[in-house]
Amino acid sequence: MSEGTAKPELKPFPVRVGAIEPVRIDFEGFAQPAAAKLPEYHDPASVDFRVQIKYRVDESSGIVVGLADSVFGQETNGASDGSGEKVEATAPKPPYRLNVAVAAAFVYDPKEMSRAEVTTWCEKGSFYVLFPYLRHLVFDTTAKTGFPTVTLPLVLLPILHDGSSIRKDEAPASPV
Repeated sequence: MSEGTAKPELKPFPVRVGAIEPVRIDFEGFAQPAAAKLPEYHDPASVDFRVQIKYRVDESSGIVVGLADSVFGQETNGASDGSGEKVEATAPKPPYRLNVAVAAAFVYDPKEMSRAEVTTWCEKGSFYVLFPYLRHLVFDTTAKTGFPTVTLPLVLLPILHDGSSIRKDEAPASPV
């Protein structure tokens, strides 16, 4: 067992959060909640989910609009994986499909950050700001359905300011 006290050095980042809010909650059930007993369906602790970040940078106003979109629980039997390829059913049929999205407006000073720096932050950092909100939205939505709740897993957080990470060998090339 080990114990310790951490005193992180907090430095303000030049991008501020203007607003964050859920913008989509699409839920489609394929079974009654009472019938969704584990392991008949999926294990909510090992849910497979996909996240996509979309962003738009407006240099004139210094506003970045970001969107985190996640889909999981989608039926896999003959379904497409988004590339047009068919996906074979390898896992038990999930009892539902859930698509949630969280949008945010970020504000920055174009005099302090170049377009390249803002774009890099959008591609590599905005996910880590939006993910806790997306994670909460998934948990909250599944808790209200009557099905077993889903808590999205924690993700590795790379340290972005100097290009290194806590465990560089395990850091993803991009957040997906």
